Amino acid sequence: MTQPNKITALYCRLSQDDANLGESNSITNQKKMLEKYAADNGFDNCRFYVDDGYSGISFDNRPAFKEMYAEIEKGNVGTVITKDLSRFGRNYLLVGQYLQILFPEFGVRYIAINDNVDTIQGDDEFTELRSLFNEWYVRDTSKKIKAVKLAQAMRGERVNGAVPYGYMPSPEDKNHLIIDERYAPVIRELFKLYAEGKGIMDIVRHFKDKQYLNPTAVRKLRENPDFDISTLDEPYVWNRRSIGEILDNPVYLGHTYTHQSGKVSYKTKKMVEYPKEQQFEFLNTHEPIIAIETWETVQRRKADRPKVSRKHEVDSFSGLLYCGDCGTRMSVHREDSRPRIFYTCEGYNSRREKANQCTTHCINKKVVEAVVLDDLIRVTSEARQHREKFIEMCRANSSSATKKEQAAKKRELTKSEKRLSEIKRMFVKIYEDNALGKLTDETFNLLSETYKSEQAQLEQTIRELSEALKQIKNDEENTERFLKVVDKYTDITELTYDLLRDFIDKIYVYEKDKVNKTRKIEIFYNFVGNIS
Repeated sequence: MTQPNKITALYCRLSQDDANLGESNSITNQKKMLEKYAADNGFDNCRFYVDDGYSGISFDNRPAFKEMYAEIEKGNVGTVITKDLSRFGRNYLLVGQYLQILFPEFGVRYIAINDNVDTIQGDDEFTELRSLFNEWYVRDTSKKIKAVKLAQAMRGERVNGAVPYGYMPSPEDKNHLIIDERYAPVIRELFKLYAEGKGIMDIVRHFKDKQYLNPTAVRKLRENPDFDISTLDEPYVWNRRSIGEILDNPVYLGHTYTHQSGKVSYKTKKMVEYPKEQQFEFLNTHEPIIAIETWETVQRRKADRPKVSRKHEVDSFSGLLYCGDCGTRMSVHREDSRPRIFYTCEGYNSRREKANQCTTHCINKKVVEAVVLDDLIRVTSEARQHREKFIEMCRANSSSATKKEQAAKKRELTKSEKRLSEIKRMFVKIYEDNALGKLTDETFNLLSETYKSEQAQLEQTIRELSEALKQIKNDEENTERFLKVVDKYTDITELTYDLLRDFIDKIYVYEKDKVNKTRKIEIFYNFVGNIS
């Protein structure tokens, strides 16, 4: 019955989900059962292999199973015994591959005690059926877990438990973030440096010099306050991807986004990003670390992606100049023979057919500087000396609704948002009931279509009302934001890279008039647009 000198592998496995089923599945009870069975049936040279807390759907991530299989490949194992087939695995295809192909190749006998499976007795069609049932169990469990997580995401709960750098969970509510002042200053400095024009690699070097712990080190300390960071190779070295993800993350404005990613299937750990329309947005859920002005400056700079010259210089107007006739950006050119810098329309190309191209729009940088500096001094002087008149002028340029219209829109928006919240709660309830078998698929589909239709109509109404009210609010707030920038600069004598990005949104350069040889240049300021 047994092979002399060969190991009898007593394999135990328990996943986190299995642990919820009770004491009968515990590792201790599995060991007792396997030990007794081996003794009663004359198996010797027994060795336990235990995977506690590992899913049965995968075989690659189980350390004890991999150790056991390494001994099998060496020819050292004669028999493998488990409590039942589900302890061995819950993947129908992989279980069949091991029991019908791999184990026989190495002369290994397999026994599942409770399922009365013993491969020495030959193939048993019920073994395959039991294995298939085990996989269905995992699939159904996965479906229920997904339903619960989706419901949590729809309620704005942080499903994956990840905590952004600079925040920590509130002691009272793990789903609420509070600022962690040990690391929040690093986030503030990161945004400040990038907004001021520093490159990502410059920031990486700066952080290393300052010995700012990177996200990996902070996560380790959060999981274990006694963790020794000296065991990490480079605890103060940040990578470009981490910095880029932080600069793109609206969590630092105080917003929460859920249902952003998930597993492809319960059979794999591969993650995929969900499209924007499947994600859920919750605004102003926690205290922001970054001011909206800093965030917008950073996003503008990221979008600019300014071109660097051979001398590693960034042109001050990079990303701000556009062709007034075709709308494309303008390129910067430098002449080596003389210190001359000029711009041309990217829509012009001398090798294209003239019917399909714009004109050069060639303009000297000194001309652009003179026009922009003169207009900037005019606008800022007007804003300082005649503040109230300037505010009224900005209001006149906007298309805000009257106070009566504004109040009516607010009432309608509140009513629509309340109903949408009710619809979402009801949808979560029927989703959970369907996943748990309390609601039939037919009834779920009927209710789901009804709720989805009403939800789509409400969301459209809310978007339109929100945009209208946002425009009204922005007209007032944006003027104040522009005036704050004006107050920041008391005496403007030259145009620097940072000053231009604080004030200017876009500059449109038109082609010269063929008759009088004049050129039109339009300047659009941040927050307030064109001030003519």
